Amino acid sequence: MLKPTTNRRQSYTYRDYVTWDGPERWELIAGIPYLMASPTPEHQRILGELFVLVHQALAGTACTPYMAPLDLTFDTDDRTDTVVQPDLFVMCGTWDREKRIVGVPSLVIEIISPTTATNDTIRKLNLYQRVGVPEYWIVEPDVQILNVYLHDGALLRWTADYHPGDQVRSTTFPNLLIPMDALFPS
Repeated sequence: MLKPTTNRRQSYTYRDYVTWDGPERWELIAGIPYLMASPTPEHQRILGELFVLVHQALAGTACTPYMAPLDLTFDTDDRTDTVVQPDLFVMCGTWDREKRIVGVPSLVIEIISPTTATNDTIRKLNLYQRVGVPEYWIVEPDVQILNVYLHDGALLRWTADYHPGDQVRSTTFPNLLIPMDALFPS
């Protein structure tokens, strides 16, 4: 198979996903393929800043940050119907990482754009909630806000938003402190 169809009635798996040719990037959520737009320079600048800060904060721990493009699934079965590429995510402990990362991240960060907003704020939020991601951050570059969601055992609940001048401290990683001015300099 060269590419998925946009027929929402057909369901795909990871086994299908790895056969798709071409320069496009796709995510697969509940068997439905979603084409990912190329990130903007501002998106990549913010992602780079976040990665450096997260990497520095986790140095010497059993946790590793990863950034897109990198496939993440939540189980090892090639028939899984979900493959995502979070902008940044942190894995702790042991996990499978031969061809993709398999497991539940301790922290996921997505940087939204107009083309990814629905996936990041609805589909992925529900997915990360279902699999038990403890902490989910959504960065909104257009309005210079970082929203934090924490898992309460049942739901990922919005807990705070941060703006330039604020500092974001991770609940999962207390040594991780993000100055919002690093993401959105004046």
